[in-house]
Amino acid sequence: MLLVDQHGARLLRSGRDSSHETHSTISGGTVAKLQRIRDPLHDLIIFGENDFDGLMWEALNSREFQRLRRIKQLGFSELVYPGATHTRLAHSAGVFHVARQLASLIKTRIGNFDPDRAQIAMAAALVHDVGHGPFSHAFEDAMKQLGKGKERKPKRHELWTADIVTGDTELGSVLSKAGTGFRDSVAALLKNESPTDIYSAIVSSQFDADRLDYVRRDRLMTGAQHGGFDYPWLLANLEVDKIPLAIDGEHYAEAETLILGGKAFQAAESYVLGLFHMYFAVYFHKATRSAEKLLTALVCRVGELLEKGEVDKSGLPANHPLVRFLQNQELSEYLALDDFVIWSSLHFMAEASDQACRDLSFRLLNRRLYKAIEIGELFAGRDDAVPRFKMRLRDASANQVFKPNDVFEDQTNRTPYKLRGYDTSEAMAKIHIRKPDGNYEDLAKRSEVVKALQSKSIYRVYVRDDAIGEQVRKLAEGL
Repeated sequence: MLLVDQHGARLLRSGRDSSHETHSTISGGTVAKLQRIRDPLHDLIIFGENDFDGLMWEALNSREFQRLRRIKQLGFSELVYPGATHTRLAHSAGVFHVARQLASLIKTRIGNFDPDRAQIAMAAALVHDVGHGPFSHAFEDAMKQLGKGKERKPKRHELWTADIVTGDTELGSVLSKAGTGFRDSVAALLKNESPTDIYSAIVSSQFDADRLDYVRRDRLMTGAQHGGFDYPWLLANLEVDKIPLAIDGEHYAEAETLILGGKAFQAAESYVLGLFHMYFAVYFHKATRSAEKLLTALVCRVGELLEKGEVDKSGLPANHPLVRFLQNQELSEYLALDDFVIWSSLHFMAEASDQACRDLSFRLLNRRLYKAIEIGELFAGRDDAVPRFKMRLRDASANQVFKPNDVFEDQTNRTPYKLRGYDTSEAMAKIHIRKPDGNYEDLAKRSEVVKALQSKSIYRVYVRDDAIGEQVRKLAEGL
């Protein structure tokens, strides 16, 4: 049945609790049918015969969502792990499945469950990745570099997602069937960096549906043995309790949030450790990052040629989707881009008259990646050495010791678990664990293992060939 919230927004609500017991119609008048996805991680993901599930199935089949079939979840990771070919569509369906499990648990554990807010959270979980570009973070890095010093700043994928959800798109049209305000609420939730209530914590927290899917899915598809944790046991021990909210250290209210029972203590530790290990074993793998650096440099080079009016030197025609997007960066051009478009363009650019385009494309096509030199490991325990090395490297580049694209720098870090206070935007993001006395505590304070984990940084330099590698090593001598 259709309901109207306090703001006049018509929201969808299913007739019964079960995902497949009712047979009702959505606002468009079509009959919701039972639909199933056979998933390698979750087995069956079911979209039941009710209004809300029918609408989510329609959203999944929109053009913008189906584009995610052509964007791989792990980008270039298949160059290291050949099985890592799963798509963002599969992951997004999995996140929806996990979000529905979390929402169902919340419903059984609180007396004032709000189905409308839960549905907004589940819809946000389903569509949270529709704004990703090809090769996601590598493409975003290229846009940042091309946008430096320009009035128009490049968008993060979360903002593209919000534009797709609220814009003149097929997906936006589907979500608008839930009533005025629904898709705006979904977009607003996706743009929030910290959860504001127990429902938004389903989408964005240290224990959200996104992480609970991708850690397990990426572990399965890569074959990596890192990242394992007892997911069924975590779910079985989820509770709801009230936590204090504060501003500037002054408590002013309480809010309900998810709490883990004490029996899930070791499982919670494994979850934090597993996520941390996956970053360094998979997401930050040196070969994957090397390929990302090559793609970033390639897209930047095409952008530079376009600004000079010499895009034909890239080997791409003027009406190529990448060229069109770099010209005006409108939503329609963005949605025309995916991994397939980039891969197919490499064959053209490998025969470009521009040497940089030709070399970078050839390397990506044939996995001729730059070699990594672990500068950070060379200077382990000497924090002062890395900044001085960077100065030497940049001076050498400025003095043309290195040509453009001879050397790429790569610096990143990962904090295993963020310690947070009880300010409003922070409190909901904690992983709270029940203590033997019945109270709860932040996992980082309760667990000696999590408490001992330190933020880990990587600083690498990728070099075109062995001769350049020797020059880079000489720069490190004496530091």
